[in-house]
Amino acid sequence: MEENRIAKFLLPRRVSLYQGVFIVMGYHTLDESFMVGLHFEDEVQPFGSFIHGIKQAERQTLKETVLANSVRTQHPMVWVSPGICVELTFESIENGKLMNPAFQAFRFSMDWKACTWNKMIIENAAVQEPFNLTHPDKVIWDNPRIDKESFVAYLIQISPYMLPFLQNRALTTIRYPKGIHGESFYQRNCPDYAPDFIKTSERNGIVNIVCNELSTLIWLGNQLAIEYHIPFQTIDTDLPLEIVLDLDPPSRDHFPLAVKAALELKTVFDSFGFISYPKLSGGKGLQIHIPLPRSSSLTYEDIRILTSFLADYLVQKHPEDFTIERLKKNRGARLYIDYVQFAAGKTIICPYSTRGNEEATVATPLYWHEVNDQLTAGKFNIPNVLNRLANGDCPMRNFFQTDNRSLFPVLSMLKDKVKVK
Repeated sequence: MEENRIAKFLLPRRVSLYQGVFIVMGYHTLDESFMVGLHFEDEVQPFGSFIHGIKQAERQTLKETVLANSVRTQHPMVWVSPGICVELTFESIENGKLMNPAFQAFRFSMDWKACTWNKMIIENAAVQEPFNLTHPDKVIWDNPRIDKESFVAYLIQISPYMLPFLQNRALTTIRYPKGIHGESFYQRNCPDYAPDFIKTSERNGIVNIVCNELSTLIWLGNQLAIEYHIPFQTIDTDLPLEIVLDLDPPSRDHFPLAVKAALELKTVFDSFGFISYPKLSGGKGLQIHIPLPRSSSLTYEDIRILTSFLADYLVQKHPEDFTIERLKKNRGARLYIDYVQFAAGKTIICPYSTRGNEEATVATPLYWHEVNDQLTAGKFNIPNVLNRLANGDCPMRNFFQTDNRSLFPVLSMLKDKVKVK
């Protein structure tokens, strides 16, 4: 049988048992268990079998129904067409199979096509605030085909990795109410109709949403907030907590320039003793994040000494490839090293945020060894990123524990030698 693809996706952690509605796929004649699955991408993917929790009379009825309507027999399995839905509880999913599943009830009124992985993810979200997902079948992306239910399920699965970067930051979103092919708009101010549990922060007359919890992230997803842009500081300080350099090539065709610039910067960072984290922008370029020391009192102006030095260094070394020219018409085919964007009031795309383009790409953190000639800008979309995380760690998992104390002597050295732009 085909390998279970969605079993590699991320199941949100819960303290209590998980619960879901599954499709009966067949009957095992030796151990008298019933195989179940979930609907995914026009297929029913298997998730193991259950034997416990079902009463003898119910077991007999289900067995007789499967045997009477079998479509294929391969001893010891008897297979049946999708149609019967059952509610199960289980402890976890390991190697594509439900752990300790137990029968709870038949769900005769439920259409088997509604027994989806994404629906189960949403119904098992560990939230304190109840929510009602509206228009779950609204298509947001065509290829890959992702509807609102799939998108909100993505946000739930990615939340352990994304929420730390949203924590206590004034959020700006880009909403696509009709999907990515419809009109979009930036939303900085929290709308009047936002529920009471939505936290906000006001500065300079703007009331931003602060997305600290999964409940808020789900609510935003239901509003079709597709892009999540965050400032470089938290709401309780004017000081940055990280440095970000944006490597912006003129088009996807020039993406190799972003790889070249990133690797040049990595050499400098290594010589300075900096720990840095590359990430795909989800658009056409790369961004490099450098955590600041936890005890830092560095200002944006202090750090401009370093970022302007790095930009000038790259331009002087490769003037045919890189530029700090702000006017697009004057850049030609060169990559723009955007260090000016790193400033108070500016924002950057949040790690693991989706982007409003046709490919459903994600601003994906990378390992430095992945930044090479084989890297492409459009490879990392929603399905690929979920599979990637289910099969490995997040490259930025140690971001908030990184203490780049070597920044202090480097900045001190540069302070008298570099004219701040």
